[in-house]
Amino acid sequence: MDLFIALFDGGLYVPIAAPGEVITGRDPEGGRVVLGFADPRLGRDLPGAVGAAYYDAAQLMSLLEGSGAVRLVLRSAQGEWKLPRALLDAWARDFRGERLLLDPPTGPDATALLEALARRMSGFPAVRTAWLSLARWPDSPDPQLLLHVAVDEDPPGPVANHLLRALLHEQPLRHLAYPKVAVVPLHPDAHAETIADLDRRGLPAVRHDSRPGPLGTPAPAAPPAAPKPKRRWFQRP
Repeated sequence: MDLFIALFDGGLYVPIAAPGEVITGRDPEGGRVVLGFADPRLGRDLPGAVGAAYYDAAQLMSLLEGSGAVRLVLRSAQGEWKLPRALLDAWARDFRGERLLLDPPTGPDATALLEALARRMSGFPAVRTAWLSLARWPDSPDPQLLLHVAVDEDPPGPVANHLLRALLHEQPLRHLAYPKVAVVPLHPDAHAETIADLDRRGLPAVRHDSRPGPLGTPAPAAPPAAPKPKRRWFQRP
């Protein structure tokens, strides 16, 4: 489930040789493959790479179609997953327009997580906001607690995962582990639309110098930020 959350909600980083020039590879049979990384730093060592560009789910599917790739190779610090193009096409077709369902969470575990967030947030100054939800895919009977964490660092993943590990070390939460709870890292620029959607959903949120209200009550909305210049998602080594 976390794999598809990362791919279809969080997007991936694709290595590039120059702005707009994606680096692809070949499998042992000669078929073209697209490489996707959970952390943009993982792709910088590829021959010819100057950085990594962020691609959301729709952009990834367009890239696979346009390049004629037969599979997507997803790499992270935990390992490598090879996803056949046919599987991704079927997923996109069957779940067209469908998104992970996020509801305000209830129960003692959700309460304990929000209280722990309020205590721990000051120890993670790069974290802007954390939203807690009860998440499930349409027609799935297996929901899980899901923490979306907006981090003012690039990449956001390491900080978000460190925060979750710190929360699960607290005594009331030590019984929790995946798949009961998971985290989705967000970057304020790359995932601005997702962050705005989370604020609209009425999910309980914890921000710096704030405390969560009653469970299921959203934190006060932040004032609209001044527009920023569009960020170019490639980096020189």
